[in-house]
Amino acid sequence: MVSLEERIWRDPAESYLRPFAAVAKVRARGKSRRLQRVLCDFGVELNTSAVRAATLGHAARAAGQLEAHYAQSFRVLPRSGPSHVIAETDGSMICTVAPGRRRQAPRPREWKEMRLSAARAHGSVESSYAAGFHSVEETGRRWGHCARDAGWALESRIHVVADGAEWIRLQSREVFGEQAEVLVDFYHVSEYLAAAAPICRPKAPRAWLHTQQKRLRRGAAALVFEALEPFREPASVAEEEAPVRAAWRYLDKRRACLDYPAALARELPIGSGLIESGHKHVLHARLKRPGSAWLPAHADALAQLRVLRANRQWDDFWQTRHAA
Repeated sequence: MVSLEERIWRDPAESYLRPFAAVAKVRARGKSRRLQRVLCDFGVELNTSAVRAATLGHAARAAGQLEAHYAQSFRVLPRSGPSHVIAETDGSMICTVAPGRRRQAPRPREWKEMRLSAARAHGSVESSYAAGFHSVEETGRRWGHCARDAGWALESRIHVVADGAEWIRLQSREVFGEQAEVLVDFYHVSEYLAAAAPICRPKAPRAWLHTQQKRLRRGAAALVFEALEPFREPASVAEEEAPVRAAWRYLDKRRACLDYPAALARELPIGSGLIESGHKHVLHARLKRPGSAWLPAHADALAQLRVLRANRQWDDFWQTRHAA
């Protein structure tokens, strides 16, 4: 760190004159563009107000830039492109606090769901993301932009991998139409089967689970239902004590989304690793630090900065004329 003493003058009108600052073109407590970039990216500490002011100012600019992008139609597609675009979306809980002045008593905290969407052309290592505290419909619209930015074309198929949430299935149909094929995340299916395994085969639950996983992978879902059926708990048993019934119901509602052999034959993913890793490096790395809680508007603004960075637009963002 470099510091120096500066002599400050006054003119007859009692105004401050700072000759050195004028010649060197610096100002007290000023932050260069490079420093502002580091503040936005890592949140390093100068003091709380300096970090907040610099970061939120650029976050608002990032949100405006992305809004201009999302204002365009994502349905204007090229004829040719990748054969498959992998598309995933999911929610992540962010700790927030209500707006208001700080008092001695801590403000109550609330966990809000921030939805992240992602898309990637099959065979590519580059993904496109969108995030924010948005409605289901707005999340779907931004998801469409992610797919378009990833290369979605008229001849492409959209390979959706999801945890089975109904809103994801409906949005995949709304946004991608007949081009979409939805697959239930294999890990979520395995979780339900793992919970049922100790009842279906108490002496060898892991072996039973592996057998059902193999059956699903080769397209024999009917055998999985047969393995569960004899052990289904009656309706009189409480939900939390009926893991076999829960597994059977989860699979039964998603019979059309269990075509794992087709995905494996095309070397497409059967797990939601794209969105799970996205949560970690796009959102959690900045918004889920220990002890942190955000005003919802600030968290949403920071998410837009993270999206720009993840979408490989970070350098361009800082080279724009208004970045200073």
